[in-house]
Amino acid sequence: MDEASEPGGMRAFLDESSCVLGAERQLYLVGAAILEAGTCDDVREELRPLLLPGQVKLHWTDESTRRRQRIVDAIVSLEPINVIVSHVSERQHKTERFRRKCLEQMYYEFVSMELHDVTLESRSPTQDGKDLAHIIALRSRGLDERIRLSHRRGGDEPLLWIADAVLGAVNSARLGDPAHLDALRGSILLQERTPESLGE
Repeated sequence: MDEASEPGGMRAFLDESSCVLGAERQLYLVGAAILEAGTCDDVREELRPLLLPGQVKLHWTDESTRRRQRIVDAIVSLEPINVIVSHVSERQHKTERFRRKCLEQMYYEFVSMELHDVTLESRSPTQDGKDLAHIIALRSRGLDERIRLSHRRGGDEPLLWIADAVLGAVNSARLGDPAHLDALRGSILLQERTPESLGE
């Protein structure tokens, strides 16, 4: 079901993150960087030079404060649209169900935006298969059948790095450093929780 991307329209590139909220609750986040299909190659070329020698991909948690600022500045200049869906739950080890809840809401947001081309970061063949089975199940319940999924490795798709950095900035703000998120706020079109989410 990894289908070729259409030449026009909007494309979404998704990543996820999670963090602990105190002793009893946790937060799961899915972020999407949305770009015009015709700009994707140019944006990739702008992002690749941000890699340090030996780096396969950008990953927020591995970057210094100075590097984070450089990454944020680059993202702001590239002007993607960012969408974030979150789910707060009681703490538990398995989070796949929360991923599905966030993705489901994200897919319906995409339909409302007339966006149908979605790329997720590849995790493993088994996990990627679960993503595909999930969207097939959603289609059987009425999700627009034009929504198409593909999976790419993080090192092969620089556009996945944008969502990683935006979610990283969200988590940094929760830890008391809001500067990066403040810089990105103008690019965040939507930030919402799933209907089943608990309060923090």
